[in-house]
Amino acid sequence: MNFIFDLDGTICFKGQPISANILDLLLELERAGHRVGFASARPCRDMMPVLDERFNNHLLIGANGAMTYYRGEPLGFTPLPAALAEEIIRVLNDAQAEYLIDDKWNYAHNLKSHHPLLLHVDPLQSASRVSLEQIESFIKIVVLSCPDFEQLSETMKGLDVTIHHHSTEGILDITYKGVNKMSALEQFGQYSEKFICFGNDMNDLPLFQKAFHSVLIGNYEPLLHIAKEQIMLDDQIEKNIVSKLRELHSLYA
Repeated sequence: MNFIFDLDGTICFKGQPISANILDLLLELERAGHRVGFASARPCRDMMPVLDERFNNHLLIGANGAMTYYRGEPLGFTPLPAALAEEIIRVLNDAQAEYLIDDKWNYAHNLKSHHPLLLHVDPLQSASRVSLEQIESFIKIVVLSCPDFEQLSETMKGLDVTIHHHSTEGILDITYKGVNKMSALEQFGQYSEKFICFGNDMNDLPLFQKAFHSVLIGNYEPLLHIAKEQIMLDDQIEKNIVSKLRELHSLYA
C-alpha cells in the first residue's frame, strides 16, 4: 500500500521534528513492502529538517504541490507565470501585506527580522535569502499578515491562482491555478493509483477526495465529511497515530 502524509499538524506538531517513534514505524512499513511519501505546504527545503536523513530519498511533494523531489533530485515545478507573479506582488504591496516567496530553493521576504515564521525557514541553512529581483521562479507566496486580509483574499480569488487558507495559522498560501497535492501525486504516478493519506487541513482535501483510505488528524470541518477515520488532536496523538499505522499495516499487508 502507498501512504502519503501531510506534515505540520498531522505527524509533526508545533514546528518540532516528527518523533522518532513515528519515523521508525514509517521505515518499518517500508520494510514490510509499503511505500511512504510526504506532501506538505512547506517547500521541500523545509520538509527535510522535520524528517531525518533516512528520508532524503523519499517522495517529497512540497509547496502544496508546486514542487516535487524524489531520490534527492527535483522532478518538477509549477511556478506562477512571471506576469502573474508581478501582479500579485503589486497587489500585496498595495495592501501593505507581509509575505515570503519560495523559489525552487532560495527565498525572499519583506518580514521583520524577528518574525516567528523565520525560525522555520531554511533551518539547515542550505539556501539563501535573495532580493525579490533575484527570484527566478515564483513557486509559492505565503502571506503572513495584512491590514485587510478579507479584501486581499477576495482580490486574489480573481486571479489565476490556487489559494490555501491554513485554518490554524491564519495565513494564505498562493500557488498557480490547478496546483495541489493530488495533481502533483498524479504527475509522479507511482503512488497515485491506490493510497492511504493522513492530513489535517484545507490543502489535504484533494488527496482525501481520491484516497483509498483517509485519516483526519483533528477536526477540520470540510474533511470530516469525507475522511474514513478521525484521530483527535490531544495528548495521546502520537500513541494513537502509531496504533493506527500498525492497524493499517495489518489490514493491507
